Amino acid sequence: MKNKLILITVCLVTVQLIWAQNNPDDLGVQEVQITDYFIPEIPPSSKIERLPTLKDTIQTSHQITIQPINKEFESKLALIPIKAAKIKGQPLPKIDRILISGGVGNMSMPTSKIYYNSDRDKNTIYGIGLAYVESYANIKSSFDEMQKVSAAFRKTDVSLFAKTDLDIGILSGRLLREGRLYQAYGYDPTMFNLAEELTQQYWGYSSFNIVLEGKTANTNMPRYTTKLRLYDLNEYTENLISWSLDLNKQYAENEYFLKVGLDYYLNNLSSKYQFVDSLKKELIFTLKPTITKQVHGGTLALGFDLKSVGQRDSSAATMSIFPAIRYSYVVSEDYVSARAGVRGGLQKNSYWSLSKTNPFVLDAQRYDGGTLELVNTKTIYDIYAGFSTYMGNNISIDAECSYANVKQMPFFELDANSTFSNKFKVVYDDVMHFHATASLHWKSSKKSQFDLSFDLHDYQTDSLKHFAYKPTLITRLKGHYNLGDKIIPQIELFTAFNRSFHSDTSNGLDLDDIIDFNISLEYKYNTNISAYFKGYNLIGGYQTWQHYPVLGPQVFFGLSFKL
Repeated sequence: MKNKLILITVCLVTVQLIWAQNNPDDLGVQEVQITDYFIPEIPPSSKIERLPTLKDTIQTSHQITIQPINKEFESKLALIPIKAAKIKGQPLPKIDRILISGGVGNMSMPTSKIYYNSDRDKNTIYGIGLAYVESYANIKSSFDEMQKVSAAFRKTDVSLFAKTDLDIGILSGRLLREGRLYQAYGYDPTMFNLAEELTQQYWGYSSFNIVLEGKTANTNMPRYTTKLRLYDLNEYTENLISWSLDLNKQYAENEYFLKVGLDYYLNNLSSKYQFVDSLKKELIFTLKPTITKQVHGGTLALGFDLKSVGQRDSSAATMSIFPAIRYSYVVSEDYVSARAGVRGGLQKNSYWSLSKTNPFVLDAQRYDGGTLELVNTKTIYDIYAGFSTYMGNNISIDAECSYANVKQMPFFELDANSTFSNKFKVVYDDVMHFHATASLHWKSSKKSQFDLSFDLHDYQTDSLKHFAYKPTLITRLKGHYNLGDKIIPQIELFTAFNRSFHSDTSNGLDLDDIIDFNISLEYKYNTNISAYFKGYNLIGGYQTWQHYPVLGPQVFFGLSFKL
């Protein structure tokens, strides 16, 4: 009964709700009797598993393996192989602090040399050197062999030097004074009865050099060397102020070089001698860039040498560009290397350079019947090729040949208009010059060594029909042998053939060939004291310059002491 009552109630409520939906404006009031209270309850939670599990078709692994990929990286960088350096664990060689030597001879008295060097220091080294040679030799005149004339000479050298290590680089300097006094004995004594004072020829060379070389610790900065040079000839007669800067930097496989220089010739500061106006001042500017790179296994250097010359009487400077190209190739490691290229340059001809070669040129301090013509020499091009090789048994050979186009090459010629017809002038001519040279070095043992050299020349002049003092073939042989570190003999043999050329036999000059040798013998009493014997011009019998016979055999005896 109770269930029926509940069912009837539910039906009535459902009908009422349906009617209410159909009549939303008339909801009315309904009463519902609840027979019991409903209190919801939430059951306590419980974990199915402590760790969740993921069920998937893909299996993962926590172990990771990393392996490099074997693949070469392509690079265009060409490395230049170098030989491994060997560091010897030997002590530094001892530096002789003091060296004193002196002697006498048949044509020279006295001969002396003094040298002092400071102790080896981590930062600074300095020293001084003195040398003096005087001769009172007489020689038979080439005009009258029965009459002797004075061929005396005197040489005096004084030098100071120093070198120090600074933060900015290595600084070194040298001050040198060279004095040369000659008797110009190439005159005819049957025509001139001259006092020695009238034939004296004096050359005094003063020079100062200072060099700063940068350190290579900082690889980002270019390596550099800068030089300052000053020289004076015969006390303000001829002067030079020279500065140069060399830079070197390597980028990747290429290496770059740059040289910049200024040479300022300031002459005639003294009233002793008057230079021609065009030679009073001359400025030479140098610019020489070069790049080297590896080409086909060899080293190619490309560059040029630019020279700009300005003189006092010139409205504009003259400019010249000379080639500087070189290719070298190592054919076989430690055996054969070859080289070839084209070069050129400018040679300054001055009293300084010419008097070093021929001391009997026209005097620079007084009028001697004429003056030297000073013209610069230009090598337009010089094509050359050469090689170096090691033959085994401690024998090495170096050879080179070249063919050059030279403008205004200097030649010496006796000036008949000089005061006593015994001085030389300089004449210039354009020349095609072929030169071949070869040298052999043989170190037969630790105690012996020999050097042999050959020089072959051919001069095709433009206008000169005869010239002298340029031999066609020059040879030189040197050798020494050490006998138990006690006796050290040395020998030097030299020759010069075909020293004169002429196409007109009536006006040509014939000079004798030169075949001569020098010997020396040193006896070491101990590590500090030595005795020596030297012999020069032991054959003689030729003229060094026209009417200037070479001094005959010269013999010297002396002692030396070092500490």
